[in-house]
Amino acid sequence: MDIKKYKGLITIVTMFIAFSIIGWIWELLYDFLKHGFIANHGVLHGPWLPIYGFGGIIIYLLLNRFRKHSLIVFMGSFVFCTIIEYCTGWFLETYRFNKWWNYKYMPFNLDGRICLLASIFFGISGLACIYIFTPRIKDFIEKHDLKKVAIICLVFVSIIAIDWGYSTKYPNIVKKYKVIDASKVNEIKLFKN
Repeated sequence: MDIKKYKGLITIVTMFIAFSIIGWIWELLYDFLKHGFIANHGVLHGPWLPIYGFGGIIIYLLLNRFRKHSLIVFMGSFVFCTIIEYCTGWFLETYRFNKWWNYKYMPFNLDGRICLLASIFFGISGLACIYIFTPRIKDFIEKHDLKKVAIICLVFVSIIAIDWGYSTKYPNIVKKYKVIDASKVNEIKLFKN
């Protein structure tokens, strides 16, 4: 089997894993800076947030062709990620009966699911995805044995899949934050009044 013909797929899977972990680290750092402690915000239990992984891949697939136009990359990321965050928040509230984040105390928010500051962050993250992280991931793949990279990806994807299966029945609920019971929806308070 010629592993080189799967290089594109291996690159995408590596990007998914890297962006999922980078997103998780970002959330931990944000908690530490804002609240003075850390907590795992993901629906999953492991150190990854697949929404960042999928978002990073889609940003790359949609916007890498515009890499010479950073304003398009910024605005595309701003709009796309804002829509994804709103839809994900709605889905989790509607079908998982939990609210994993709440921007209702932030200016320019919509239903507490999105806010202007987070959207600006998404635009900046899109720039980092295209200009910083993706080139480094590609360099990593070029410098290492593709079979070994594929095995590492397979191990990570298997662990994430197991976590996803487990978390479907037993989702991670952030316990570090004060939980406010609101009928069917448990609101996890992320921002202080």
